[in-house]
Amino acid sequence: MEGGYSSDQLERRGSEPTLNEDSGTLESSILFTKRNIPEAPEEEEEEPQAPLREQDLKETYIQLVQGVQEWQDGCVYRGHFGLDMKLGYGEFSWPTGESYHGQFYRDHRHGFGTYMWPDGSSFTGMFYLSFREGYGTMYMKTRLFQGLYKADERFGPGIETYPDGSQEVGLWFREHLIKLCTEIPCSVSISSYPEFQGFLTHSPARISLSEEETMHWDLQQERDPFFYDYKQFLLNDDLTLPPDVYLYSTDNTHMPITRSFRRDLDSRIFLHDIPPFVEDGEPWFIKNETPLMVKIQKHTYKFRNKKEHSSWNMGAILEGDRSGFACRGPKERLAKEMILKAEEGNYDWIYGILRDNLASPDVADARGYTVLAAAAIHCHINIINLLLDNGADVNKCTDEGLTPLNMCFLLYYPATSFRPNIAERTVPEPQCFPKEIQKLSVSHYSSFAFRDSDSMYNDDLVPISESPKSSIWRDSPQRWESTLPRGSVSISDQGQELEDVLESLDRCTPCSSTETNFESNHCVQNYSIRLSWNMLEKSARAYSMLKVPSPEAISDKGTMRQMAWTMTKHRNMWLTINCLLHRGADPNLCRVPMHVLFFAVKAGDVDGVKLLLESGARTDIQFPPELGALTPLHIAAALPGEEGVKITELLLHAITDVDARAADQDDMYKLSKPEMLPSSMKLNNEVGPPRIYSSVNMSVPEEGGRTPLHVACEREDNYRYARDVVHLLLSNRANSSLLWGGHSPLSLSIASGNDLIVKELLTNGADPNLPLTKGLGNALCVACDIAYEHRRSVNSRLGLIDLLINYGADILAPVTLTQGDKVAVGTAVDYGYFKFFQEESTCRRSGRSSRSP
Repeated sequence: MEGGYSSDQLERRGSEPTLNEDSGTLESSILFTKRNIPEAPEEEEEEPQAPLREQDLKETYIQLVQGVQEWQDGCVYRGHFGLDMKLGYGEFSWPTGESYHGQFYRDHRHGFGTYMWPDGSSFTGMFYLSFREGYGTMYMKTRLFQGLYKADERFGPGIETYPDGSQEVGLWFREHLIKLCTEIPCSVSISSYPEFQGFLTHSPARISLSEEETMHWDLQQERDPFFYDYKQFLLNDDLTLPPDVYLYSTDNTHMPITRSFRRDLDSRIFLHDIPPFVEDGEPWFIKNETPLMVKIQKHTYKFRNKKEHSSWNMGAILEGDRSGFACRGPKERLAKEMILKAEEGNYDWIYGILRDNLASPDVADARGYTVLAAAAIHCHINIINLLLDNGADVNKCTDEGLTPLNMCFLLYYPATSFRPNIAERTVPEPQCFPKEIQKLSVSHYSSFAFRDSDSMYNDDLVPISESPKSSIWRDSPQRWESTLPRGSVSISDQGQELEDVLESLDRCTPCSSTETNFESNHCVQNYSIRLSWNMLEKSARAYSMLKVPSPEAISDKGTMRQMAWTMTKHRNMWLTINCLLHRGADPNLCRVPMHVLFFAVKAGDVDGVKLLLESGARTDIQFPPELGALTPLHIAAALPGEEGVKITELLLHAITDVDARAADQDDMYKLSKPEMLPSSMKLNNEVGPPRIYSSVNMSVPEEGGRTPLHVACEREDNYRYARDVVHLLLSNRANSSLLWGGHSPLSLSIASGNDLIVKELLTNGADPNLPLTKGLGNALCVACDIAYEHRRSVNSRLGLIDLLINYGADILAPVTLTQGDKVAVGTAVDYGYFKFFQEESTCRRSGRSSRSP
């Protein structure tokens, strides 16, 4: 039996429209279920004697008859019938006073029609399996809505108009706007970070419905020896439902819809239009990669060729252009105000809006800047929890791909906090900016341990090497308010506490030797001040209650105030990041401008890396090939200092490929010496010593881009920490026999002068006789090469050669020498003489003195 809509779930209106007969009725009594079917022969006029099967319904025409059907509860249908179903055009009425007149298909309201309610409300538009789906107009007593529907709900671009002429314009999800057509001026945009433009290599995906329409199963019944009966269900979707189920059941809500049935339904909706899965005209690209937004964009693309798309100016909504519409309605004004209130930290106002369901907690501006993002970048943790408790999507991203967590990482790890390292030679350098807009490096605070517990603050003196002249945040300090818990500092105590702190700061003069240490530092009037944690904590808490003075008014006291304020905001941002991750933020969805794990690794933040790994951050991520295809482990292995060792250890606990290759196979190990001239030693294609004198295996090892082990062996910043990184990599089965630019990890450690790594590699089984390419010979040859002699003294080089021989290096191993088209085969001794005479030729050309080998 046909069922009606529940009146308390649908929108209302005051006047009743008329059906457009041209597009809403079928003039012919013959209904074709397939396009491009030839006309039926004239002699075939009789009604079929028995219901046709599913295949008949697909491939033949159907004779429609006019009739009336009544039910005991008072429901009445008048219209076309076919195959014992409502099929064609008809009118259906319920005893409640509701009625529908329009197109039917397989007992469903399917196609164009009008549904009316007793109070005068009506909907005129597209129906799909008895649900409103597609573009339509909903007339209600107090307003009019024109837009896109899906499964009886607003789902996509739409316009709601009020009697006073104001309009709500944007993308809709059910009863709420979820994306406006106006921008919030202070929204975070990646365009504000030119230093990261070189990392933006992601291109948007093209919207296509063809993949959803086609599914291929690689099943071949004839060749599959284990072709069980159940596999037939994958090949033939006619077996999914009982035969002729469409004759006695229309419950598609609780029954599956097969692929073939879906195609049949779509062909009826787009009978006179371009099918939705056929790409036509200019391509559509996915503008926002949030899963819900992707579904909305694909649904909009499906109905892109319907006439309402252009007549209602839906294209302007999709482009975020509101200029052609009337003044904003109350929902739109509330949505915009909600984003601004989240920035201000007005918890009570937002709570009232969400309590009364006046706006969506996921509403965003035209660029996808959400309420949650506004609260997150301003560290209002209470508002973050409120929004998430009310259903906000913690992973919703902007059109640029920035999630709230992503934005927090951009603010917490500015480009100036990244440690220089040799792994990123092929990555573009961060651009330089004037001092007045440079953000404070997080490295200044990396040792402060701004973390969750107050117990981490103690009375130990902490050196402050720099004092910022500007805030760590890009926005003006006046926009940031304190996010300390309410009641943590009473209003009556704030003034006194601030005076006590400033008085303590005033006492930090050159005459005070207990709390200060003076060195040359231009940032704080050539003084380097050492403050206790108690003083810094008090100053930060007190100053967060005040406004930052203008740059012209900043004095010594003002500089310390701003430093305290910056430290407080830095700690609050860390707490915000923890909150987002605890509430389900996925670090693997933060890919713009790069994965957030790279931020923490590049900044050398051990706690940040640990937090991300505990939150499920993937370690097999890479830079795009044009940026070197580096992994986090590559960068960690190159970080100077103890942080590099700790981060490498953390990553190795979760790493999948310790020998991941970078895309720098064409790069070479760079020497600081000038280009060498051809050796004065002439080659005559000598055969060299017989191979019977050497037991070295001459098989050429695998060559490609750098591995993390290559990167660690190449380091020259701190030999002990580099050795510790190599030890960790070897303990996790890093391969020491891979080549990059002709070098093995052992030859790189010899060339870089790190004897600690040389011994570590040899102890862990590195082959000193491994053949090298690019004319390098083997490890003994590199040790004899004059090009690297500036790394060691003569005695150290002799000791290195003895060490290699003790670990099995073969002096008689054949080495190929090349000079133009001349080739000769010799030993490491010959290689040493050859390089000496090459050095001698270069010295003579440059006027320098040569040295004996």
